Amino acid sequence: MSEFQKLYQKHEKRLDGSQLLLRAYKSALYHERWKKRNIDVKELKGYKGLKEVPFTSANDLRIAWENHSVEDLILTETVGFWYTTSGSMGNKKWIPWTYGDYKLAGVATAHILMNTLSPTDRVLTIVLPPPFISGTMPFKLLENTGNLGTPVEILAFSPEYVQDGFGLLLKRPPTAIVGTPSITLRMADEVAINTPIILKARAEMEKSMKLRVAAFATKLKKIYPKNIFKDMKYGFFGGESLDPFRKAIEDKWGLEAFDIYAFTEGFGGGYECKEHNGMHFPSSHAIVEIIPDKELEKEENDPEYHPDAILITEAEKGLTGELVLTDFKEAMPMIRYRVRDAVKVIATDDCACGEDSVRLKIIGRTDSVINLGIIRLSAIIFDQLLRKEFKKGKVKLWEVFVSREKYKPKITLTVEPEFTNNEEEFKKELFESLHGFDLFQRGYDNGLFVFDEIKIVSELKHEVYGQGKSRLVRYHQNFFEEVKF
Repeated sequence: MSEFQKLYQKHEKRLDGSQLLLRAYKSALYHERWKKRNIDVKELKGYKGLKEVPFTSANDLRIAWENHSVEDLILTETVGFWYTTSGSMGNKKWIPWTYGDYKLAGVATAHILMNTLSPTDRVLTIVLPPPFISGTMPFKLLENTGNLGTPVEILAFSPEYVQDGFGLLLKRPPTAIVGTPSITLRMADEVAINTPIILKARAEMEKSMKLRVAAFATKLKKIYPKNIFKDMKYGFFGGESLDPFRKAIEDKWGLEAFDIYAFTEGFGGGYECKEHNGMHFPSSHAIVEIIPDKELEKEENDPEYHPDAILITEAEKGLTGELVLTDFKEAMPMIRYRVRDAVKVIATDDCACGEDSVRLKIIGRTDSVINLGIIRLSAIIFDQLLRKEFKKGKVKLWEVFVSREKYKPKITLTVEPEFTNNEEEFKKELFESLHGFDLFQRGYDNGLFVFDEIKIVSELKHEVYGQGKSRLVRYHQNFFEEVKF
């Protein structure tokens, strides 16, 4: 029996010993839904008992926060920190973590990174500010690597302040970077643009001929981060799939890139080791299940069907399906939470790195989300924004096509109007409606994706799937393949 299987034996005992399900039943997030299914929580034991409770979705979270007080939802008297999600559905989900939750997550992250880093490393972290979960990452890294006795130096910036801190980075060059792939590539653009300007300014200030020559040289040859940060060794990337960006990032930054997986709602993260063969899900404080594709298909054809899930220790190589996580958080544990990420089991045997946990690869999404990398927009919200009352027309059908322009996602909106009395003005109204949604606005205004055009057509034919459902979002066949920079 592998150590990973032994861990899951301990998880089963912990499930019962901590009375996790009985505790969770007290939260309004679970109480009514479990009660409707006539579940006797006191009788639930082990993994068999866990499978008796229904899955939890992001929509369940939203409904719970809209209809209940905080006291009805949380299971502790106090909370250490509140995190929020990006709000792809319009209403953000607020997630409470206790200090104990925060500490467990931080220690796990520190252990993973310190397998690669050393105390002499300087880590550039490009993260969203609090209350987003990544906003606390720099402090967790500092605190928990310090607790391990090997604190690393942290250079922390949110995306909009990286340019302001560029002078510091030149004088204190990082050796590793933590961020999202698309923003990291965008930084490579910023480096190419700003290096000549900064070198010229410094040459004039310091009256340095060497810097003047360097500034002139940058006009003749495009400068990338690897030309500036020559000690850069490693990059750790999450928030979106690394695979399409990996080669471009490694080429422009001169580093070895690693995929990491985390989500705001709970524990259960994954990481890629030096073997680069999928992400390990060591699951120190979470139980991982996978809903197989065949079960998802049954659910797609019958919304009343409750799909079965397989424990990760029982999953075979090649299995594809949807990731489900149950964690042991204190404030508000996630019970059978459907993350909506589609995964593939890459390997189940021991890894050459010494870790024996199952390796997974994120291969897409299972929900109706317009995937623009770090920006994800709900197709439901898109539909609401496009079906408002407009002066110049009315939408009958619509479709979004997602492709790429270099490394940036590019979306093209096609609309079949019920009527329009001025196509150009109608297009403006449609764009203004989309731009009024704050997540779309942040992504568009900060150049995280390209909005190509709005096409008006007389007839729009949707791709049909399941029980006559229309596919509103399509992706270019090369969208998930390696991007060119």
